[in-house]
Amino acid sequence: MKNLVLTISIVGISICLNAQTKIIGHFQSMENWSNQIYLLAITDYDDVFYITHKYNIDTAMVDEKGNFEFQLDNIPCTECLYRIDIRPHDSPNSAVIFSGTSKENFALFELKNDQTIKIYGEANQLTQSFTLEGESKAWSYEEIRKLREPIYDVADQLYSQFTNPEFIKNKNIDSLKEAGIKTLISISEENNIELLKLMNSSTNIYDKIVGSKLYDYDMKMDNDIEIYDMVSKQLKETHPNHPYLIQLNTNIYATKFVLPIGSVAPPLSLTDVNGKQINLKDAGTNLILVDFWASWCSPCRHENKATVKPLYEAFKEKGFEVYSVSMDKQKDKWIKAIAKDGMTWLNVSDLEGTNSSVYSTYKIEGLPTTYLLEKKGFKIIAKNIRGEELRKFVEDYYTK
Repeated sequence: MKNLVLTISIVGISICLNAQTKIIGHFQSMENWSNQIYLLAITDYDDVFYITHKYNIDTAMVDEKGNFEFQLDNIPCTECLYRIDIRPHDSPNSAVIFSGTSKENFALFELKNDQTIKIYGEANQLTQSFTLEGESKAWSYEEIRKLREPIYDVADQLYSQFTNPEFIKNKNIDSLKEAGIKTLISISEENNIELLKLMNSSTNIYDKIVGSKLYDYDMKMDNDIEIYDMVSKQLKETHPNHPYLIQLNTNIYATKFVLPIGSVAPPLSLTDVNGKQINLKDAGTNLILVDFWASWCSPCRHENKATVKPLYEAFKEKGFEVYSVSMDKQKDKWIKAIAKDGMTWLNVSDLEGTNSSVYSTYKIEGLPTTYLLEKKGFKIIAKNIRGEELRKFVEDYYTK
């Protein structure tokens, strides 16, 4: 009897040891891609669309027929998303994660212990083409990606135009880019109506979390805090202890209470293009727009030309001032952008790029980032508003 119990125990251990989570896959058209692919466990939801090796947990080799397999004895987290990245031959340390076009090359999905899933896709358009099959239903990015297809169609068309020398020949590229950005913003806002319907109707945490990341095209909480509050409230009922919800609530708190509206703006003193020190406390007489931007940031430059410049020209005589802080590292590109975009207001930079101390002081997570200050007391009275919302805010300020 004792030997029988021992035998059963050993068999049980053997079964436990042999249990594995497997991802069996096939990617077509790997000619331009490295045959080494990466599996990531994204434990921080903020990084689901971030290019990084930080979350790498395994690699696999794609054979000459396009087949590969990951085998994991234990997955590192059961409440997170997983991502497969493929890398170009000529740039093995990078990946196309969030380009906004159909050339994105990642697969985002849920994974469970002791599960075998199968994944198929076209390497040149992996995010658009991948499909997932498995023993049990697991979440994948497929449905949201298909819902966002109208945005990708427009982005693909614009990408094709701007990479065609014949199309851009003798054309005003800046004007074309501005028009393109306006179109993308418009189609994104239209698509958000459908995205919000999906987020509200779905009971799946990842539809809500990933959906909220996509809802605002620049992924800034300030602009759509009510959406994040809604998601937080819904998930509190269904997934109260999920790590992603805890992270979401931390971000909501930081957005509302770290440099919140009503707080005093931190001091800023940087040099202009001539090396003169310009202190923020000496700027303007009433309303000040502090704008963090860069010459390489197309949305920043579009906003400066389409919204900020007309407002500055209309209200500078009434005391409106713009204090533009560039996140550039190359002075010549910074100066060229100022001249080309007609930025006749205060322009400063330490030319340290994202290594600048102001990046953390002003809680910058991406560009553009803006704060509207009231000169008296240097109180923050608005954050990260742009376009029509910014225009209306400034006009109302001077007409109230």
